[in-house]
Amino acid sequence: MNKITKMLIICCILIIGACIFQEPLYANSMQRLELKVSLQKDGSGIVKENRQMNLTEDTEIYIVMENLGGSEISDFKVSDFGVPLEFKPEWDIYASREEKAGKYGMVLTEKGSELCWGIGEYGDHEYEVSYTISGMVRQLKDGQALNWKFFEGAGNINPEEFYITIEGPEAFTDENTRIWGFGFAGEIWLKEGKLEAYSSKALQENNHITVLMQFAGKPFQPSLGLENTLAEQEAIAKENSSYSEKDRVFSFVDSIVAFLTVIMLGLSSLIVLYVLFRRRNVIKKARPVINGKERRKRNKDKYYREIPYREGAITDIAYLLEKIERGRIEDYFNSFLLKWMKDGYIEHLIEEKGLIFKKETSVIRLQRGQIDGEDPESLMWNMMQSASGSDNILEEKEFSKWAQKNYKIIDELKKNLSMYSLDLMVRRGYLEQKDIRVLAFINTTVISCTDNGEQLFDNIVQFENYLKDFSLLNERVAREVHLWEELLIWASLFGIAEEVAQQFEELYPQYTKESRCTHSDLLMMSIFTSSFARGYQSGTRSASYGGGGFTSPGGGGGSFGGGGGGSR
Repeated sequence: MNKITKMLIICCILIIGACIFQEPLYANSMQRLELKVSLQKDGSGIVKENRQMNLTEDTEIYIVMENLGGSEISDFKVSDFGVPLEFKPEWDIYASREEKAGKYGMVLTEKGSELCWGIGEYGDHEYEVSYTISGMVRQLKDGQALNWKFFEGAGNINPEEFYITIEGPEAFTDENTRIWGFGFAGEIWLKEGKLEAYSSKALQENNHITVLMQFAGKPFQPSLGLENTLAEQEAIAKENSSYSEKDRVFSFVDSIVAFLTVIMLGLSSLIVLYVLFRRRNVIKKARPVINGKERRKRNKDKYYREIPYREGAITDIAYLLEKIERGRIEDYFNSFLLKWMKDGYIEHLIEEKGLIFKKETSVIRLQRGQIDGEDPESLMWNMMQSASGSDNILEEKEFSKWAQKNYKIIDELKKNLSMYSLDLMVRRGYLEQKDIRVLAFINTTVISCTDNGEQLFDNIVQFENYLKDFSLLNERVAREVHLWEELLIWASLFGIAEEVAQQFEELYPQYTKESRCTHSDLLMMSIFTSSFARGYQSGTRSASYGGGGFTSPGGGGGSFGGGGGGSR
């Protein structure tokens, strides 16, 4: 078979696949959907929708409000680009586009109602839709909860971006509210007393937007109730979701599909295994960066006694540190705390806390506000300054709470830190990226060390060996105290700053008097960075416990509400 024939066959397969698996195309589109829900004391909710749309066909937009479970819709209003539409008491879905232009109304159905408004002129629109729903919060046997479907993707004009906030008469906190999001891929969390959630992908036909909130105590006075307990409601909502740990009960049809799927997966696995085997051999021949245990093994009992990298910030070598499991995000913070104290940007203070029983507490005073810059050090400073608040005094709990609420920002910093470092190491001639062909149509990228890169990487590992071997530190004389502070900054990257500082004090008792960083300062930094790490880890924990986090694309059973519709 010649090359031209092969190419024709591949093109045909791609075209057929595109025809089979392509998403249905809609002339009407929605760029963004933003929902703001204000829960009232009586359990009702005032819903405000902002829909940014581009419309090229049909005569009206409508929202299906069915499965309300006794709830009622009132105070329905619509505006377009801030201009209120006129309410039409008897809405005719068969009227012309011209007749519906500038008007809105409601249609009663067998299961509920539909909220409708005219499209008017084709093109861009920004609709503000508001309505009140009674009984959104329900009384359960042992608590109160909201379990509401705000949007249904099937047959609808699905938004490319989605965002929702829910507030109540009292602030929602981790102590009084449990939260889950169903039907869409994204995140959900509590921030400043409100629920916030967003989608990380455009919504599709099989998506929906369902939120479950369960409340401790009796913050509401609901007019409607359910015979379920909170645990029963949670279990129903989690069925077929990524939150659930229960096995799915397969039907006969499911079994057949599963059987065929296993066969296809088996064949696919053979192909994948061959490709992986081939890829491994190709990569091995390209001499990739030697990492982890192998790198440490080749540098065992070897020492490098000077700072291994002086061309820029310590974050420049983040990619290399990552390969030997060093340089955690909290380690960089600890290193920068030392640097900032050395440079006079922060000050360690002891404050008394408590009205009756006084307790001394360490705080950090920041000597400057937010700074410009997209480099890692500037970003980390701005994180700490943001956590400190308007008084520029950072407390341990403040840092932990900030990290918990803003874990996504920290995730982004970690990802960018490695990419930033890789790009820099390539540009400075320490690393190189090679595109290697695995098979005819499959390439892979291999990252290798240059000769300078091999030397730098070995020096970093050998320098850690040197810092850990305290018996060698007595080579440093008293006049090098300023150098010892640099050693401590680097020791933080390896998580051994306290141990190294203690050894300095034993070797040279005057160290704490001559250095800007005392042992007490180092202990304070360790406490703050540990608190930051705990807050970050808490923020990234599984959302299965109702504490927020990632949403589930499936699940959401037992909910009320509708949100279907589209255009017609």
